[in-house]
Order: sequence, then structure tokens, then C-alpha cells
Amino acid sequence: MTSVDGTSVGYDQIGPRICVTPPYYALSELTSPEPGLTSARVPVQSPTGRQATPVNIAEAGRHLAILGLCAAATTNPSSRRHYYLAHRGVGRMFPATGPLTALTGTASAQMTGRHRAEARTELRDAHGNLVAQMDVEYLVMSVPVFRRMMGPPRAPDAAEPANPYGLPAPLVDVATDARSATAKLAVEASMCRGHFDSYPALPVSVAGYAAFALFDHVLEAAAGPDSRWLPGLFRLRADNLAAAGELCTVDVEPSAPAEPAVHGRAFTGTIRSGDREIFSIEVDYTVV
Repeated sequence: MTSVDGTSVGYDQIGPRICVTPPYYALSELTSPEPGLTSARVPVQSPTGRQATPVNIAEAGRHLAILGLCAAATTNPSSRRHYYLAHRGVGRMFPATGPLTALTGTASAQMTGRHRAEARTELRDAHGNLVAQMDVEYLVMSVPVFRRMMGPPRAPDAAEPANPYGLPAPLVDVATDARSATAKLAVEASMCRGHFDSYPALPVSVAGYAAFALFDHVLEAAAGPDSRWLPGLFRLRADNLAAAGELCTVDVEPSAPAEPAVHGRAFTGTIRSGDREIFSIEVDYTVV
């Protein structure tokens, strides 16, 4: 996907082809020099909690997944709007070497079938140091298919707050000990702004943020009020959507690390609505 004269295209051309809008879409200076490649400036908006990183895993994943779907949209033979639902992801967070300023994300992507796409993404600081990497697989749906899947809208779009993605995770009924925790998360249209218009649904990044906020309670119970954790490899899956109006259960429990020699501990965060699993993420970590 390039302009008529062969130059780069930006959000004006890509925006109508994708499924997310501001404020969930928060990239700036989006450009695609050729089909399948994108880059953009990436903001930091969300609190990091007890994560010993200048950017929350959930927020890094949010921006990189969006950058990846923008790249995928430039390779879709159809110029009509499609929904690119992040379905699987594997990523890694890197220790920061200094304050994060002028973050830049890059993505390369391709359609791997009529209804699937994949992207490889990176987030770097102003000095070129890696901050995060993530490979993402997407389920790709046309507007009619997505609407049939979702059924009638359950709630109208919210007009406020201006940016819900900088607010704490609205967990309630939190119960925790030094190993596991559970809580409730009521999905409201106000926490889904820009994801998706006319069909507000819990964003994957908000689900992840809720799981991390709950794990912070576990860490405090296990290691004290000043404890922090450094994330490493993470693996996520999102098999269903939770529409505004649904009440979800958030659970965190210990799991086996994928790379025990690097980060000796791991936890799994899971979001469920009734008997449907909405989202799960496994994260290797070190207490620091």
C-alpha cells in the first residue's frame, strides 16, 4: 500500500482500514514506506505499578499490536475496513538502560491467509536500545463478519474519560495471599474507548493491565511493600471478547517459567467471563 506517486502513506490512508480509533489508538507520526512495514512514535500513558520497567508490559503490547495491525492492513488486498484481533502473542521486555524518551516502534507484517495475519514488532528508545519485542498473530474479520460474531451492541460508546488508559485498573473484591489472587473486573464502555466503535469490548491490553495490577498484590504479600518485579519473556492468548456490560473474574497464580535460567519465576494471569476464557498471559519475572 503506497500513495499514487509511490511515497510513504500514513494514518490518513491506514486509519479507515483498521479497527481501532483514538484514544485506544495513540500512535503519532505513523508511516508506511512500503506495504508490510510501519513505524511510529509511541507514548507512555499507563502507570507501571510494581513493574521495574519505565513502560508497562500491557502498554508496550498495546502500541506494538496496533502498529502491527497497521502494517498488516497495508498488505490486505481489500481496502475496506477489517478487524484485526490479536489472538496470540510472544514477547520480551528488556531492562531499561536510561530514561525512556522518544520511543519508536517498528513493525513488519503480512497476511498469512484470507482471515489471518502476523506481525513482528519492536520498541526502541532514542538511543536505539530495545525496550520490548513482540510477535503477534491476528484473526482478521470483515465488518459484517465481526458484527455477526458480536451480535447486537450491548452498550453505547462512552464519551469520557478522555484517556481511560492512564487510569488504575478498576479491580474490586480483591482477595490475595503470597501465591495467588482473585478479583472482579466489570467491563464498562468507558474503559474501552476506541476499542471498538459501536461495539465497546475489553481491550487485550486492559485485560493484561488488570492481571498485572492483581499480581502486584501477590508480590506485596510475598515480598513486602517496597518489592518490584522485572518482567522478561511473556506469552499471551486471547480467544474471546468481553463486551461492555460483562463481569469478568481475574485470577493470578504461579506457573513454571519458560526460561528459568534467565528469570527464575513466572505467573499466569487469566480473565474469564462466566465459563469463557477471555485472555491469559504467562510472564517470567525476577523480584528486584
